[in-house]
Amino acid sequence: MANTVLYPGDTIGVIGSSANAAMLVTTARKMGLRVGAYGADETSEALQLADFKAVGSNKDRDKLQHFAESCSAVVYDSEQVSTSVVNFLSGYTQVPQGGDMLEMMQDRLLERAFFEQLNVNIAPYATIINLDDVYQSVNSIGYPCVLKPIQKEWSHGRELVIRTQTDIAKAAGLLDWGTYILESQIAYEREYSILVARDQAGDQQAFPITEVQSVDDRPQMTWVPAQVDDAVAGEMRRIAGEVAKHVNYVGVFEVSFYLTASGALYVKKIVPAPSETGYIFADATTVDEFEEHLRAIAGLPLAEPKLMTPAVTASFTTVQLSAIRTQWQLKPDWHFTFYHLRKQADDETMGHITVQGNTTKLLLDQLDDTGIWTATTDTE
Repeated sequence: MANTVLYPGDTIGVIGSSANAAMLVTTARKMGLRVGAYGADETSEALQLADFKAVGSNKDRDKLQHFAESCSAVVYDSEQVSTSVVNFLSGYTQVPQGGDMLEMMQDRLLERAFFEQLNVNIAPYATIINLDDVYQSVNSIGYPCVLKPIQKEWSHGRELVIRTQTDIAKAAGLLDWGTYILESQIAYEREYSILVARDQAGDQQAFPITEVQSVDDRPQMTWVPAQVDDAVAGEMRRIAGEVAKHVNYVGVFEVSFYLTASGALYVKKIVPAPSETGYIFADATTVDEFEEHLRAIAGLPLAEPKLMTPAVTASFTTVQLSAIRTQWQLKPDWHFTFYHLRKQADDETMGHITVQGNTTKLLLDQLDDTGIWTATTDTE
């Protein structure tokens, strides 16, 4: 992509309706950019906050084209955006994130081929076409393992954890949907994440490594500084740097890792967009992920994210709202962020709190003492 600079007053478009989209809109407007937002729900927070909105689906080519032609550049909010939409928009305006990395990370086989090209450690896996493949592959992969469709967008309700041979029969109906992978479930001790910004020239800036506690594969708590051995931290930074060298992508992306009790480091996934684990940087570092992302997109020099304070973020769901309302009155040092998402399910994340202090241990103990997250902190 040719070096393109966006100045205050120029127009940037945001595709998506997640919490990330609203945060991108808010940050871009704060930076002086005029912001348009495109999505199917005109009541979404991102569309409500933008200077102008375009309401349409992924299939409304005329609306997408008009939106693209109204913007000097377009950004997308998450790894769930359709690659066909991104590629279509690229014909009419700049989409600095591009579609290559997005397409690769939405397909589990392409993703693993990329990891193997980089020669990084990933969970053992096999490609599954039919039930016989599962029976044959489970001997080398071992129990427990998980059956996942290769297209991540199909995953909801179509994954199967296989703990014993009797579980394999349950896979018969799932395999009618298409190709799957069978992947070993790593017994990990810690989970980490690193965010990297890549600019139009390929230069990089890494954020501090975060430690993550996930529930159902969604980050529930994130904290900095992470408790991590120097050698392991160095390897995570090296791998993230190698990813940045081998992708055609501009903006912030996340690489997440598992660390086992024996010290083995596995790459979990890459997210080609700002990430929930990066929300902590709004209160912990000198620049947050959304400003850094937009600096890269706009052709500005990347800022160096410097840690200012230990901090912890903890997400909360609709079910936990009553308990959060109690803490609202009690905690002078909690920073509350609500996403204002519409039509939320009980188990859907509706916001997060951030707390700063002298050490992450004291902060984690403070959150633990509330009992809000204690019942749901078991990870698989």
